[in-house]
Amino acid sequence: MMLQRWWRWIGLLNFRLKRAEFYRDMSEMFRRNEALMSFFEGEIANAVRTRQGSRAAALRLMLARYQSGENSGRVGYLLEAVMPRCDSMMLAGLDRASDKAQALVIIAEAVDRQMEMRAVMLTQATLPAILLPLSYGLIKVLGDVILSIEKSTPVYVQDLLWTGANGWARSLARLTSDHGLLCLVLMMLLALAAVLSLPRWRGRGRLAIDGWPIYSLYRDFQAGLLLTSMAMLIKTGGTLKGSLEDIAQSSSLWMRWQLGRVLRALDDNPTGTIEAFGRGLLSPHLLARAATLQRTSASFSDVLVELGTSEGERVLARVKRGAVVANAAIVGVSVLVAAFMGIASLTVPGRFSALMEPNSLMGLKQAHEAKQKLPP
Repeated sequence: MMLQRWWRWIGLLNFRLKRAEFYRDMSEMFRRNEALMSFFEGEIANAVRTRQGSRAAALRLMLARYQSGENSGRVGYLLEAVMPRCDSMMLAGLDRASDKAQALVIIAEAVDRQMEMRAVMLTQATLPAILLPLSYGLIKVLGDVILSIEKSTPVYVQDLLWTGANGWARSLARLTSDHGLLCLVLMMLLALAAVLSLPRWRGRGRLAIDGWPIYSLYRDFQAGLLLTSMAMLIKTGGTLKGSLEDIAQSSSLWMRWQLGRVLRALDDNPTGTIEAFGRGLLSPHLLARAATLQRTSASFSDVLVELGTSEGERVLARVKRGAVVANAAIVGVSVLVAAFMGIASLTVPGRFSALMEPNSLMGLKQAHEAKQKLPP
């Protein structure tokens, strides 16, 4: 069963990545008043003709649902068979929409925006994945250079050579040599634990660190997805609380927890929408923008629609800034350490050469021997 699920996921992957195009194709079907059966059969033939195996497989699954007769009149039900879970709430709104052609265009635009945000996340995650191993390798090579100098340094020169920054560099070189691989593995495990905690960790501790780089990026990304989904549901007739409840049903544990906090705040104070969404779900920047829009909007639902549609570029820009900050936090430390070791690999040999001059070396040796002869 699990293997079958995996094969299905792989088979539909390409179709899901291009699903915005399909939403627009289906919107055109409604505008032309074409029958669903005709649309599915014709598009399957076209997919086979153009060798789009993933699209053909998705269309066959939707056609099978349609022919089963169960809920075949619900377009959202047909699409749920092949679309990712993150689209399910927008598809629920599709069945409530009177103008399904327009609703499908709205969904396509929302998907485009979400895909763009995911592309930003993926692109920014690639840089640390490449730079961290490279930084470790560079630090290891430079550390080996410093340790090789330490081995060839006479004992009576050691104290003068390993002072200040040179001493820190030697300590770091020893740490890298003895435990470098272990530290790298621990860092990777910590990063993995942080990633796994993003959709799961809830509570006061999470609220305290939601402003940290990785966690703030996740919050901004999820807020962007939420706003596009809310815009779709509200524009197709959904209420503010009803849309929040619908989205909570298919959300991650973190989002469900945050939406629950918003809903409880709205139950206590139905007019305190800014305060409700400001309990941790929206970043201070998004919250400030929502407050600005609310001053000239008829309702907070209109504010959410505005943030999820015409304000999409602003939301995306916030996600991009968050990704840059997260990258700087993750990559910056390793790059700074590598730069420090690079400088040390120049200063240590220079200092070593100066101390190993015959005149300096003789004086240091005599001072060391005299110190050794002193009574304890």
